[in-house]
Amino acid sequence: MTKPTSRSSTKSQATKGAQVEAPAGRERILDAALQVIARRGYSAAGIQEIVDLSATSKGSFYFHFPSKEQMVMALLDRMSEKLVNKVRDSVKNQPTPLHRVAGSIDALMAIFARQRNVAQVLLLNIVGNGKAVDKKFLPIREKFSALIQQELDAAVEAGQIRPVDTLLVSRIWVGGLHEVILHWLLTGHPNPLTLATPGLRRILLQSVGADPSLVESEFIPEGRP
Repeated sequence: MTKPTSRSSTKSQATKGAQVEAPAGRERILDAALQVIARRGYSAAGIQEIVDLSATSKGSFYFHFPSKEQMVMALLDRMSEKLVNKVRDSVKNQPTPLHRVAGSIDALMAIFARQRNVAQVLLLNIVGNGKAVDKKFLPIREKFSALIQQELDAAVEAGQIRPVDTLLVSRIWVGGLHEVILHWLLTGHPNPLTLATPGLRRILLQSVGADPSLVESEFIPEGRP
């Protein structure tokens, strides 16, 4: 009979012990991973530190995630879904598509200004750590691009802006937002981040031929996160 290796035996025992923790343990691990990766970066973030901070166990970690990379991918999925849902919910009561797309810019900047660790992980501390991980950023960016494109299409349909390639424009907008937020993460300027919001919103709206003053004079901030 083949004896189990110490590694397989450890994993087996760990998995049995983790089954009692199921979803709560998974969420605690992801919460802890967010803090550790924001502080140390992806490469320096150790599984043991994440486990200790989450008050779980290595067994729980490996029960939920086969590897550190799989854990990071799950974290990115959770963060991006929450981010897009927060932005969408914050603008759902705005009166027109143009108000909603302007509100989306405000909401995103406000969320990152308040939750720097989220911005740190999503935009800075994980990129460049392998193709499989980096590829996870494309769906994240496209989720927000799709939200912008949907409202730009509606604005075209409503006659608020001229017909444009809304897919291309939405990607350009996401790129502009990314650059402003990344500069803030690296330099601390502007401080707070939201100081850049009015100018950024104005430039982006002008890029599709919209008059920013129409939205700014009627903008309804209710529901911002």
